[in-house]
Amino acid sequence: MERIDDLQYKGLKLIQDDAQFCFGCDAVELANFVSENGRNRACDLGCGNGIIAVLLHAKRGMNVVGVEIQKQAAELAERNAELNGLTEHIQIVNMRMQDYAQDRKNVGAFDVVTCNPPYRKQGSGSVQGNAAVAIARHEIAVTLEEAAECAKRLLKSGGSFYTVGQSQRLAETLAVCDSKKLKPKILQILCPTSDKPPHLFLLKCVKDGADGITVLKERAVKAYGME
Repeated sequence: MERIDDLQYKGLKLIQDDAQFCFGCDAVELANFVSENGRNRACDLGCGNGIIAVLLHAKRGMNVVGVEIQKQAAELAERNAELNGLTEHIQIVNMRMQDYAQDRKNVGAFDVVTCNPPYRKQGSGSVQGNAAVAIARHEIAVTLEEAAECAKRLLKSGGSFYTVGQSQRLAETLAVCDSKKLKPKILQILCPTSDKPPHLFLLKCVKDGADGITVLKERAVKAYGME
């Protein structure tokens, strides 16, 4: 069943389908973590229902290409761009991110790449949910390393890669990004509430950047579209 959720930011709304993977605070946090502005072109890998693309344009004025392997999710992302009057600024592409990144015309075409990748590592535990939800949660269609490789190919030198992940995969994510010449630059640790241990992290990397990372003060997650 479909519903329309209020993003609590400038009247933005998002159609969500309970049969698909619905966005959570991690997607909103990732969009809010991006610091570039409208002079920059962005690509959201695995865009799902388009939540990050919508927020990147609304908050940063960017033109965004969303790449999504699942046809129904891609169609929903297109509808969400239309619902918010953003069809001139958001393009949705229904294909594998690996194939999109291999296309020569897309190589080095972006200033910013975002990705909220599947959290569950390939081969770890049983696959949960229907096929659509499983692909979003588990490394079935793409691995963390493949997502980082796609970001590397799509970014200009000096471009920024933003990602979010579960805290137990932080060391792996840092190592994978560094191996792809995506130098970790800013790390934000997140916890569910101020009295609970960290569960998520936000990471900004710069393609061909220098060594050196800034670790921000740990904080609790923020709700919905609020800054």
